[in-house]
Amino acid sequence: MIGEARTAQPSTRRVDRWVAALGVLTLLCGGLFALSLTHARATSARSRGAERAIRATLDGQGAALLRGDRTGWLSNVDPALSKDWNRLYANLRGLQVSGWLPRTRGVEQGAQWETEIQIRVCFAAPVCARTPETYVPLDDVISARTTWTVIAGRATLTGFKQFASDGPVPWKNATLTFATGRRVVIAAPENLDGATPAQWLPAAERAARVADRYTLTTPKPGRYLVFLAGKQEWDRAVGTNHEAAAFVDRTSESTAFAVVDATRIDADFGDECLLRHELGHIATLLGTLDTGDDWAVEGMAEYIAYAGVPVQSYELILDARWHVQHTGWRGRLDLEWSTDPEERFGFYAMGFLAMRCIAEKYGETRLLNFFTEVVRRGESPAEASRSALNRPWDAVESACRPVITGWLKP
Repeated sequence: MIGEARTAQPSTRRVDRWVAALGVLTLLCGGLFALSLTHARATSARSRGAERAIRATLDGQGAALLRGDRTGWLSNVDPALSKDWNRLYANLRGLQVSGWLPRTRGVEQGAQWETEIQIRVCFAAPVCARTPETYVPLDDVISARTTWTVIAGRATLTGFKQFASDGPVPWKNATLTFATGRRVVIAAPENLDGATPAQWLPAAERAARVADRYTLTTPKPGRYLVFLAGKQEWDRAVGTNHEAAAFVDRTSESTAFAVVDATRIDADFGDECLLRHELGHIATLLGTLDTGDDWAVEGMAEYIAYAGVPVQSYELILDARWHVQHTGWRGRLDLEWSTDPEERFGFYAMGFLAMRCIAEKYGETRLLNFFTEVVRRGESPAEASRSALNRPWDAVESACRPVITGWLKP
C-alpha cells in the first residue's frame, strides 16, 4: 500500500502543473481576446464616428447649396478643391438644383478616411424623393471616391475623384453659362460658338408655353432644361449622327434635358418648332423611363411642335407622301419604327398625321388619354382605343385612312 502511494504522487504533481499552466494560458488568451475585442470595438466606433461626420458635412453642403450659400458650400472643402467645387456649385445653381440626396458606402481609414459617395441631384423638380432607383449611376448622380480628414467630429473633404464621365450635359466637370426664364433654363458650354443662351431664350419660352398645355405629369415640370451642345459635346453624345438636330436625355424620372446641336449650319435659335418638339417630349414623358411605341412618342412630339399649323404647311409633308408611295401604306397608324435614315423622316411624318387625325376625330383630351395609356401605361393601341377613344382600333384606323390620304394629295 505504501509503495503504491509513493508511485502515484509524481503523476499527480505533473497533472497539477499542467492544469496550472493551462489555467495561465487560458487567462492569457482570454486577456488577449478581450484586448482584441476592445480594439475592434474602438476601431468600429471611430469608423462610425467618421462616417457620421462625413454624412453631416455632405448634408450641410446640400443645405448650403439649396439656399444659395456659397460660403457654407465651401466651408468644409480643402482649398485645393475650391476651384472644382466653385464650378460645380455654379452649374448646380444655374440648373435650378432642387434636391441633394447623398449617401456613403463604407468608410475606411488609411492616411485619411476614404469612402465612396453617391449624390442624387434633382433640377427644377417640385419633388426630389428617394426611390429604389435613386442612386442608379445615371447622369444626375454624382459618383466619386473621396478622402477626408476628421478632427473633433468635423469632416473636411480633401480628395474627390469622380468615377463616371459627364453625359450629354457636362455639368459635373465643364464650365457652363446660363439664361433663365420663367419656364426654361438654357445652358451652354462657356465658349460656345454662335448664338448664346440668352438669344435662344425667347423662342424657348414660347415653346414651353405650348408644351405646358400637354403636360401629363402632376405637378408639371418646374422648368424645362435645354442644353446647347457644341461640336465636342454633340459628337460625344451622338457620334457621327448629324442628321438629328436635338434629342431628350431623360436622366431619371424627375429630370430631363433637351439637348440641341447648336453647331449645325442651319441651326436657328428662333426654331420654335424644334424646341416645341423636344419640350413636348419632356411634357408628355417626364416621370417615365424606357418607353416604347416610337410612332406615338414621336408623333405626339410632332403634334405639339406643329399645333395650330395647317397640315398642308407641315414641314415633313413631302416625306409622308414619299413614305405612302414607297411602302404602299394601307392605313395602319401604329407603324413599326425604322432605324433606316432614309425612312426616318417619313415615320416622323406618319406619326404626326396619326396623332393629328385622332385629335381631329375624337378631340385632344381623348388623344392625350390614349397617349397616356399606350406610352405611359404600356397598353396596346387596341386596348387603349376602346377605353380612351371609345372605338375599336380598326375603326379608328379606317376612319383616319381617308383623312390622311386627303391631306397628302398634292
